[in-house]
Amino acid sequence: MRKTALAVVLTCALAGCASPPAGDAVAPPPSPGRTALSIIGTPFLIALKIPVCAASAALAAPLAGAAQLARTTQGAQLNDALSDGLEMNCGPPYVVAP
Repeated sequence: MRKTALAVVLTCALAGCASPPAGDAVAPPPSPGRTALSIIGTPFLIALKIPVCAASAALAAPLAGAAQLARTTQGAQLNDALSDGLEMNCGPPYVVAP
């Protein structure tokens, strides 16, 4: 009985993931060329994103520390700019969009 209940729950969960959201228009699928570019480009994006993120963090950390010591409005603006840069260089997207 337990296996049957588990199978029913998993089937319902998969059906919910497979159906489109109610009321939303379904977008047409991307072209095969865009899909291929996304598949091929994603490993390169990840391979390039890792060193760029590490370099950004290595440069931003001492600058943020110096800006904090300065305690000026420009230091706060610099910290905001550094955090935005880190978010852009280290954050999503991690996949090339088709």
